[in-house]
Amino acid sequence: MAGSLSTLGIGSKGALSYDIIDQLKNADTASIIKPIENKIELNTQKQDKLSELTKLVSNLNTEVVALSDPAIYDSKTAETSSDVVSIQTDSKAKTGNYSLEVVNLATKDIKESQTGYAYDEALMGAGSMTLTIGTGDDQKSFTIGVESTDSIKNIVKKINESTDSLIEASLINVGGANPYHIVLKSANTGASNNITVSGDFAFDQVGNGAKDATINLDGINITRSSNKIDDLIDGASITLEKEGKTNISIKQDNSKLLEGMDKFIKQYNALTEGFTESTKFDKDTKSRGLFQGNSSVRSAHNMLKDALILTTSKDKKTVNDFGLEMQRDGTIKFDKTKFEQMLKENPQSVEDFFRGTNGRDGAFNRLESAIFDIKTSSNGVLKSLAKNLEDDATRLQEQQKASQKRLDDRYSIMAKKFASYDAVIARLNSQGDTLTAMIDAELAKKN
Repeated sequence: MAGSLSTLGIGSKGALSYDIIDQLKNADTASIIKPIENKIELNTQKQDKLSELTKLVSNLNTEVVALSDPAIYDSKTAETSSDVVSIQTDSKAKTGNYSLEVVNLATKDIKESQTGYAYDEALMGAGSMTLTIGTGDDQKSFTIGVESTDSIKNIVKKINESTDSLIEASLINVGGANPYHIVLKSANTGASNNITVSGDFAFDQVGNGAKDATINLDGINITRSSNKIDDLIDGASITLEKEGKTNISIKQDNSKLLEGMDKFIKQYNALTEGFTESTKFDKDTKSRGLFQGNSSVRSAHNMLKDALILTTSKDKKTVNDFGLEMQRDGTIKFDKTKFEQMLKENPQSVEDFFRGTNGRDGAFNRLESAIFDIKTSSNGVLKSLAKNLEDDATRLQEQQKASQKRLDDRYSIMAKKFASYDAVIARLNSQGDTLTAMIDAELAKKN
């Protein structure tokens, strides 16, 4: 059969050939296979577009979650009139103006050994030193034993390993024949961190010892053991940098909220434009969006829009009152001046509308719920649509595979039949040629 297929058309002089089979198969492919391929391509385009829309929904959710954070509504900023202090604030800081003077900074205690030593040489004498730091119940003492084979660097190591990180020992090179002196420093500032040394080693005081910081806030004298103070002004962390006077002003900081609103509007409009483009119908050009007429996509769009426009505050304010004006095409026009004015007049009203009272029932809470219902929940409209498209893709691919097999089988059988017919025609042609030759021969004899 393989031989007859390879010579298909010879017997019929081209009447039954592979060209004829190909033409017939191409016609069937165009009417049977091509429509399925077109549906698969359309399905792929829809899945790609749905992925784009789903990503836009996720982008919007990121901004909504950020704007649901209470800290963004209570953000504060602090300004100082000089570099005497640096200050950081959190949402708990209270707005106001303060006058502060740093009378003196908190200091550490520093002591220097009276005797100098060579760096690596043994001391050639045993002994000990007792270091005491702290006061009252917090006082601690540490005894460091010194062997005759110890060098000065070994002693420093022993001190650092034996004092619970309360005392820091180091070496300083002051020059001369035995230049290295031990320096002891309290790890923390404050008057309770003075160090006393007893035993076989003598130390001199460097500077005035450990002292508390002394400050004056709005006429009130205050002491603290550290130069970093977190309990002076609610919600403010103040670091004393140097002695001197400064004024501190803590103000409401709306920059993060305004920036967040800009990002939210941008993402909301991008998603709205994505929904509109995918569901549009142009009556002039008759062009359609990939999801034109799809109720799931329309429903998702309407759920997000309703979450905003149907939200009202206790004082009956709507989204328009806060400078978010819905346009006819579904996008939002942001009147930042109007929004800032509302923040200035009644910042709590702004927070209550968008975050809701105690973080519930605000516009952004409703949006978060709508986004969850659209994208994440087991029966969410976009999630269900994605599942339907995936199922359709599987069904179409199976349909294409089965149809192609039926088509291939049909024309494989046709080729075999053509080969049989071609062989019959070849034999008939051969017999006809023989008969014709015989007749011609007989006629030739008579002539």
